[in-house]
Amino acid sequence: MKKICLCVFLITSSIIGAGFASGRELSLFFAEFGYASLYFLPIVFILFYYCFKIFLIIGSRRHFKNILDVNKQINCSIFFNITIIAIFLIYAAAMFSGAVEVLSSNLIEVPTFVFHIIIFIISFFVLRTGLKGLYKINIILIPLVILLLIIYSVYSTLNPVTDISYIPSSVNAYILPVSIIIYVAGNMLLSYYILIQAGKDLNERQIKIVSFGATSIICFVILICIICLITNGAVVMNASMPFVLLTLRLGEPFPILFMFVLFLGIITSLFTALHTVNSIFKSGQKNKTPLLCCSAVLLISLIGFEKIVNYCYPLIGFFGIILILKFFHIEFSLDLGLKTNKAGKHSVNNFKDYHLKR
Repeated sequence: MKKICLCVFLITSSIIGAGFASGRELSLFFAEFGYASLYFLPIVFILFYYCFKIFLIIGSRRHFKNILDVNKQINCSIFFNITIIAIFLIYAAAMFSGAVEVLSSNLIEVPTFVFHIIIFIISFFVLRTGLKGLYKINIILIPLVILLLIIYSVYSTLNPVTDISYIPSSVNAYILPVSIIIYVAGNMLLSYYILIQAGKDLNERQIKIVSFGATSIICFVILICIICLITNGAVVMNASMPFVLLTLRLGEPFPILFMFVLFLGIITSLFTALHTVNSIFKSGQKNKTPLLCCSAVLLISLIGFEKIVNYCYPLIGFFGIILILKFFHIEFSLDLGLKTNKAGKHSVNNFKDYHLKR
């Protein structure tokens, strides 16, 4: 049971990041289309569930050294691998910069470089502990983030800042299904290596429970947050960080509480991205690679949160779709091979060996 809970919170932490906790991501991909987006949540549930399940199954079958080792299984090109590395570095830098901005904007009397140093040190020590460190930190942080987001959203829904709910334009309604696919695909691209690692030592029954548990939590929080955003009207909905604006309108102590929630959401995403990058360049020296990874991310983060996100997120969605299609194809091929074997045409062991060599 403990193993299942750890995996559920690890997966949830890879999805609930800065964009999610700030409300911008949920506003852009869901709430912008009004209450109609709620009817598509079952589709989001199905997509997340099967994506989680497939990557966990892949991780349970074979141990991978790093994300590039995983990509060998689906014959990724050099260009694709380089792009993946760049995306994770840029995304980690965006989270690093976002964490600094959250702290510095609320603690203006402290010099900004102090927050850079603090987050750098925390990130370094989390990287040193590896996946065990991510498990330990997420088992504490993620339940807290989820609880605060739900309490905050429910309160804001019952006490909206306006009596006029958000009314979406019907002109772009056809984009909603595409928007949902891009949202899930982008999150899978940023999470698939963590998912594969989490699948290690899980059996088929545990994988189903973990996939269902993580998907249920994520979709429930999305549901609560969407209703909150729509209820609080267009001004909040169209803000660059909707929940930030909402907290300011509600007054104290909500801004301080939200700063805490947003910061936790950001650093859990930061640690996930850093862990993936660190695995690529991992060497025999325990301190050298984490130090280099954190330093590279720190330097890129100086560009600024908004600028990085504007260029990074479109890439994430596009390459995420390609990645999911590749893995779904390879999984379908494996299942088809196993069924054929039952008819006596092929050997399961030979097919698995062939599948893994790819």
